[in-house]
Amino acid sequence: MKRRSLCWLCCLLILAGLSASAAQSAFSIPQPSSDSGTTASKPAEADPADSGVAGADVPVESPSPDSGAGVPTEAPSPGFGADTLADATSGNPDGADSVAAAPVPGKTQPAPLGVRGSWNLVFEDEFNILNTAVWTPYWFNDCNPKSVMNNVKTCSSNIRVANGEAVLQLTDAESGALLSTNPKDGVPGHAGFEFTTGYVEARISFPGTCSFGILNWPAWWTVGQRFPHTGEIDIAESLAGYVESVYHSEDWSKSQQVSGCWAGEYHTYGLYRKAGVNDIYYDGRRVHSYATNDGNSPHYLILNVGVAGGPRIFGERGSMKVDYVRAWR
Repeated sequence: MKRRSLCWLCCLLILAGLSASAAQSAFSIPQPSSDSGTTASKPAEADPADSGVAGADVPVESPSPDSGAGVPTEAPSPGFGADTLADATSGNPDGADSVAAAPVPGKTQPAPLGVRGSWNLVFEDEFNILNTAVWTPYWFNDCNPKSVMNNVKTCSSNIRVANGEAVLQLTDAESGALLSTNPKDGVPGHAGFEFTTGYVEARISFPGTCSFGILNWPAWWTVGQRFPHTGEIDIAESLAGYVESVYHSEDWSKSQQVSGCWAGEYHTYGLYRKAGVNDIYYDGRRVHSYATNDGNSPHYLILNVGVAGGPRIFGERGSMKVDYVRAWR
């Protein structure tokens, strides 16, 4: 009886040991092998693309045009005042741009349109950027209602440079645009440009149509530091739908309306400034010549758009566009 009881007891102990081993096997956590050279891997991190959060290295695909999403499928073109006023020294330690302080070696230098002679190009800007070492994009104070030119405050945000042209616009009846090479406007880093005698030329598209006339008050002109004693030369401007050339001094004012269509397309407007005489050229043809009494004082250049009594329109349709400005001696 004792022997049988011991046998049963042994059987029970064996069965109990097998059950414990099976239970341990069912609930154990696998461990890496001792010779694998790795540690236990952590759970995989969520893919940013799957989580809806754009990671730094995960490109975000633009929606299709018909998806209705508000994200453009391509970068928007810069609007007025959006990264359009490039610092003259940006990417150029010498601060030089398209201004031809020194003509580019090997490049054929352009000559004045319609004026013969031997000329030396001393200034050229083709507006690949807006060189703020040469041009100030406002009249002394940016968008200040107390700093007005041609009946509007002048705002740098109303100027942009794109596709090799400077675009000046009105945003409303009180906000226009202006570019000036005045070296004495007090703007830090602005060297400007002045000339006494020689030839200056700009290729400009004035807003408007041949049937409707020129819109707003666009102008291309030069002026001295002590107006009216040092004079003002309006090479081309339009106050009432037509273009004219005007000379102002302390003794007199002379104007000449120029017939033809000068709206909506590019034309070239030039000034041949000589000792005591100015000749005005439109598209290489002399349209006005007159005596002067400003002593050929140094003049700086201005391009601007304002408002007058004539027809006006705001925004892109009413903008004045400038392809280039050049000067020779």
